[in-house]
Amino acid sequence: MPSTSTSHSDLPVNELRGRYYDGRSSRAHDVVVRFGADRCTITGSEIDRTYRVSELNVAERFEGTSRIISFPDGASCELPDSALLTALLKRSGKKESLANTAHRRWKWVALSCVLLVVVFGVTYRWGFPWIAEKLAYRLPDVVLTAVSNKTMETLDNLEMRGVKVAEPSALPEERQKELRERFARLASPPGEQVTAKVHFRASKTFGPNAFALPDGTIVFFDDLIKLAQNDNEIIAVYCHEAGHAARRHGMRQIIQGSLTGLVLAAYLGDVSSLAGALSGWVLEAKYSRDFERDADRYAAAMLRLNGIEPRVLGTFLLRIEQKQGKAPSGEGRKTGIGDYLSSHPATEERLREMETLSMPSEKGK
Repeated sequence: MPSTSTSHSDLPVNELRGRYYDGRSSRAHDVVVRFGADRCTITGSEIDRTYRVSELNVAERFEGTSRIISFPDGASCELPDSALLTALLKRSGKKESLANTAHRRWKWVALSCVLLVVVFGVTYRWGFPWIAEKLAYRLPDVVLTAVSNKTMETLDNLEMRGVKVAEPSALPEERQKELRERFARLASPPGEQVTAKVHFRASKTFGPNAFALPDGTIVFFDDLIKLAQNDNEIIAVYCHEAGHAARRHGMRQIIQGSLTGLVLAAYLGDVSSLAGALSGWVLEAKYSRDFERDADRYAAAMLRLNGIEPRVLGTFLLRIEQKQGKAPSGEGRKTGIGDYLSSHPATEERLREMETLSMPSEKGK
């Protein structure tokens, strides 16, 4: 506790001039601060205080600014930052904090920056995906339904340059019913049953495209249905999108993106655009390549289970690529909201994978 006595050490006493604030008013007092072996004494007009040096809280050093010393009774003292002050504090047994010492040494600063990047990189690569996976599977169905309904509402009302992005499907009702019935008869991999609601939409913006929403809803666009040479190719895309739904890739990607945004916001101080970006991401359906490969493997298992060669998916994706005018090498590729392949692994790679996963009885024919 502070004392009003003016005891002095037997050691030589050095002094500094500063401005003292009692913590109860804004009035500044001109004072002399003396440091002893383990005591700090402040004297001036109407001021006579002594504190133990161990009780002092010394603010970090910043080039060109004063040092603020805080006392346990709420008072503080502003002193010019100087080598003498540093020496007096050290002599009195008050060591500078590690952070205060580190930020004046460029090697420590550089090391801290490297460590920060490494920690964030490791967290982003492995930590966020692990957290997102755990959270996604624990979300109640009502949350998945709410996100999916909001996305469908956004899709049906979205306009670009005054033109609606999605319109009601031009497919005959009988054709839509036929495809839904075929999807409903498909067997799912054991333990991964997906009850999907299927919607059809027409869209010049999306082109030959399809995507899955978090609650299992799958949206097909007319151009994809028209591009398919047979129903097995449409089923192959359905199985791929069912894989996204079954593994909750949509919610996992949203959670990962949200975690990344929140961490960045903690450093950059801006969270204003985070919420608005979520529904936009769902519509673009840009999953990570790991998620795409996972959905491909799910599709292959589901296709084999229903007597369809997994290579059907690969060949159909290749035709979509050719339809969109993409060179297999990746030259001249353009990506956009309607690009079904923009964030996917290379189509030729996926085709080879589907060939490998094709039914053994079909290989070599």
